Amino acid sequence: MTLRKTLAMLLTLLCLITSQPAQAATQDTLHEKYQLVQVIVLSRHNIRAPFAGKDSVLAKMTDHKWHDFGVKTGHLTARGALMEHYMGTYFRNYLQQEGLFPADYQLQPKDLFFYANSFQRTIATARNFAQGMFPEGTVDVTYTRQIDEADPVFLPGALNHKPAFNEANVQELQALGGSQGLTATISKGVATAATVLDRPVISLADFTIGVKDGLQITGTARPLMFACDALVLQYYELGDKRAAFGHELTFQQWQEIAAVKDLGIHAYRHLPTLSRALSRPLLSIMQEELNLQRRKFTFLCGHDSNVAPVMCALEVKDTPLPDTIEQETPIGCKLVIEEWQDKDGESYVNLKLVYPTSHQLAAGAPLTADNPPEMIPLHLQNIHANEDGLITMQDFQQRLTDAITSDAELMGQHY
Repeated sequence: MTLRKTLAMLLTLLCLITSQPAQAATQDTLHEKYQLVQVIVLSRHNIRAPFAGKDSVLAKMTDHKWHDFGVKTGHLTARGALMEHYMGTYFRNYLQQEGLFPADYQLQPKDLFFYANSFQRTIATARNFAQGMFPEGTVDVTYTRQIDEADPVFLPGALNHKPAFNEANVQELQALGGSQGLTATISKGVATAATVLDRPVISLADFTIGVKDGLQITGTARPLMFACDALVLQYYELGDKRAAFGHELTFQQWQEIAAVKDLGIHAYRHLPTLSRALSRPLLSIMQEELNLQRRKFTFLCGHDSNVAPVMCALEVKDTPLPDTIEQETPIGCKLVIEEWQDKDGESYVNLKLVYPTSHQLAAGAPLTADNPPEMIPLHLQNIHANEDGLITMQDFQQRLTDAITSDAELMGQHY
């Protein structure tokens, strides 16, 4: 070994050794300087049954037998309920350790707000999370419509918009490469899915992505998106090989399959005008909750089609997500907004994405301090964090206000 290589190895080892105490000191300093006073969570529901019934669209996609999820289409599965309960328990332990809730905490309605879209999977997700987090009592989960009827707060649509709204969306779609460019990004996943389903390669010739009056995905490959969705859900319920009907797939190939069904979610992450329109009601609730000094914990439960637009509207930087086959908004993920106060009463915000790994979901593994979910720090475009990794509440509130009010006039709204 050359002297240069030896010195390089020693330098790398020295950096690894010295960096660990520094990281620990930074965490200790955080707790010395700040106190956690409020948390807001925007959650995606946990594992559900596929939207397409196994005897309809899915049956036409392959001769293989699809997994019986044991619940109605779109409903939360038993595995999904269990994993959400584990997540609630994990959050309680974390927030108790951080001092937000004492060990002997008694439920106080004013401290908590749980609000879900009026679908079975979102309501059940919120309830199971609450049961895991507060086993000492029953937490009310608010929903405003009949079961499985959409709440416009979570699914507002894009009604009453002006022509300039569509024009802005078209320009942003073109900046992503348009329909052709987006379709090209899923070509590997389409080929892999065709192999798993034992079907000839599916043509993407008429597969189109549009943004008139909202996001629209059409074409003969559309049923394949339902099949890829079902394959991913089978992975969470059955594990790798059984979910792929006996085929051996790499983790990257599973990510490529997930990318097919997540094409629309990927678009939401990069279409700011549309995302601001779709997330405006939820962003308004978040801002209201932050301004309620009596509130300790808020849980809003919706869908990937909520989390992705909110992240886009807030201008969250793209961040690779380790250990998950879903690279946009993993199932069961939580966008977490933490408010920390320093000793002078000044507030700061910490943002992160928390989610169970794909392996944890497939194993049905409890989420504990020894087996924690992933916690990925999130950063906002054009807002710089302080030396402790926090941004000022003033900067975050301004970002919320900008996202709520910017181009709102395109939707016929005024602030």
